[in-house]
Amino acid sequence: MTLTLKKAVVGGVEIDVAPLETISLQLLLQNNEGERTKLYSAANSLGFFYLDVTESKEYLSDVEKLYSITEKYFSQSQEDLLKDFHKEDEFRGYKGGSNWGSLEILRDDVINDEVPIPSIVRSDSGTVERFISFSHEMVHVILDQLSKSLWPNSDSRLKESHCPTKRNNSSLKVYRGPTLERLADVGDNTHTDGGSLTLLYTDKWGTQIELPWNKKWAWVEAKPGHAIVTVGDTLQTLSGGRLYSCRHRVSQPVDGFGERWAITYFFRPDNDVSLVPL
Repeated sequence: MTLTLKKAVVGGVEIDVAPLETISLQLLLQNNEGERTKLYSAANSLGFFYLDVTESKEYLSDVEKLYSITEKYFSQSQEDLLKDFHKEDEFRGYKGGSNWGSLEILRDDVINDEVPIPSIVRSDSGTVERFISFSHEMVHVILDQLSKSLWPNSDSRLKESHCPTKRNNSSLKVYRGPTLERLADVGDNTHTDGGSLTLLYTDKWGTQIELPWNKKWAWVEAKPGHAIVTVGDTLQTLSGGRLYSCRHRVSQPVDGFGERWAITYFFRPDNDVSLVPL
């Protein structure tokens, strides 16, 4: 499959823009067969697509609040940020470097109130809980529709690996990742996502994907009211390779410093799942 790339001009530089399909959450909720077909095509080819959530006004309001919460959190001193660093824990707390930082909060911790969220975020815990809850519902809608495409006689094959009552490492993760003065100073961070699905909200150019048909790189445009959805390695494995986990990286189109924030929801399988084709 070869798709036509759009062009955009950023800082006087022309860039290639990835041709992502837009999927309507409302139509998926209505079990629309045409939208399910579009979803499967996007997950099978690029492994990246937009999810239109413009009708979910309260949810989008919480996304905006999370931008403010993220900025407030990273305004702390490095000494205070390091209080949330858990060296032996891959999925919880603060991680950071000289020009970036992230804070991850596990869904299980929020639901079970087992591990307290950082004190500076606690006053906004309602926003965090609502975002996690609705994001989790959304990814399950996507999961069920993909199951119907993969196994037409059953919509539960993928659900068996993502049981709402079992322990898993699904999480809210917020990022501070300022752009740099020189594009040349951006290090290579090419990767695939290890989980099942990722929802990303951002308002800046920051993600590039490797196009599978020619291995060239194209930028993902941020669209208001839309999540950028990534298929992860888990779904690629469980589907026997029919769903595609795309290589991507975080970068910037041109030179120039500026603050950049991102809100993500990482949807991961049950902790006891064997990652083999279903």
